[in-house]
Amino acid sequence: MRLATVFFLAVIVFVLGVMIHIISSNHDVLMQEMIIRGEAVKVQTVIILAFLLGFVLNLIWAIYMEIRQAIKGLNASAATRLGRRISEQIQDARDLMAHGLPTEAEAVLRGILEQRADHAEAMTLLGDCLLRQGDPQSAALHLLHACEVHPDHAEPRYLLAEARQALRDPEGAVAVLRKVASDQPKQALRALRRLRALHMEAQRWEDALEIHKRLVAQFPSELSQAERAQGTALLYQAGIQKVEADQYKEASQSFQALLKEDPSFVPAYLSLGRCMILQDQEPQGLEIWIEGFRATSEGALLQEIEDYFIQLGLPEDGLNMLRRVAATSEHEALAKFFLGKMLYRLEILDEALEIFQEVKSQVVYSPMLYFFMAKIHARRGRNEAALNEYRQLLRNLGTLKLRYECSVCNHKTTDFEDRCGSCGSWNASHFTFKESALPEGLSRPEPSNWLD
Repeated sequence: MRLATVFFLAVIVFVLGVMIHIISSNHDVLMQEMIIRGEAVKVQTVIILAFLLGFVLNLIWAIYMEIRQAIKGLNASAATRLGRRISEQIQDARDLMAHGLPTEAEAVLRGILEQRADHAEAMTLLGDCLLRQGDPQSAALHLLHACEVHPDHAEPRYLLAEARQALRDPEGAVAVLRKVASDQPKQALRALRRLRALHMEAQRWEDALEIHKRLVAQFPSELSQAERAQGTALLYQAGIQKVEADQYKEASQSFQALLKEDPSFVPAYLSLGRCMILQDQEPQGLEIWIEGFRATSEGALLQEIEDYFIQLGLPEDGLNMLRRVAATSEHEALAKFFLGKMLYRLEILDEALEIFQEVKSQVVYSPMLYFFMAKIHARRGRNEAALNEYRQLLRNLGTLKLRYECSVCNHKTTDFEDRCGSCGSWNASHFTFKESALPEGLSRPEPSNWLD
């Protein structure tokens, strides 16, 4: 019995005692008669009837409240038991899904929904189960209903977008994710990331770039340096898309904006130079390639200059430009190497060899340099010098070292390992020595006797 009920009964007992005392002290007054609707009634009777009426009403109210509280307690207890049972079943369904048993998990989840048709977690997990069973159509219909029942829940929407994508409806997936991002802008990080990925898969680079800008603006602290750097790649791809559409001026603006953000982005220098040349601005395009080389020391830019002048049929102009770069660049050795390579390509061998010999003293590793020098010596009939360069080439390549290879992960080492340092497999290191397979029916020739 609750404390309030005990207190209420104590008050009643107290009041009854007071009333008995009053009645005994005022017996004469109470025995007098009073007229009520033409009837003579003793005062004592009226007072007792009024008291009993109030007492009965209060007693009925107290009993009603007690019954009501008891019913509420029973309902709460039943709801608690049901909630616990559903929580256990949800965990069972999750465990089944984790063990690759979505069909069994689906049966458990449908049982939950028979008891609680609007259970948000069960509805979401059932949609996931249907997706894992390869039934995106049913999953999409179910998840659409879940989104309508629980419009504030984001997870069913993400799964609905996944189902749309599985149904080869990327536009539908984009629409769902856009709705999530607009409805919950402060929690839109996941939706925006998925939107960006969808646009990238569809090669909608401009759209992907816009989404990336929103991510950077809204969630700067959530993005890693590598993820923020994706903006540079997206800007580059947007520029390439404009090039493919013959929008060279707009593409040039994209590449220029990119290089302001990242002056080391070599593909942007290459593409910007080409764009300028395609707009009949050859001097500017060539200077962009040279500027890119000075900023990045990337040989691909000098290779671009070489190929451009060779294709134009103006090799002398190309040589003059490479000579200028070699004379003025901080990366003198690399510039001279490409100058020598172009001279070799044009069969100006003696000058090429002279330049290669200058570069040789400044280079630690460059197999190509020794290859070109060996070829030039061989053409001039200097076989011993050619052999020396080939030996240096082999040392650079390290091809004369023993090679061991892991049969599990193909990791290569120069020493035998009892356990692979890459994948951890034992007894997997084998010497790299592959014999040619003979056709069936053919035997290997017997070794000849040198005395015969």
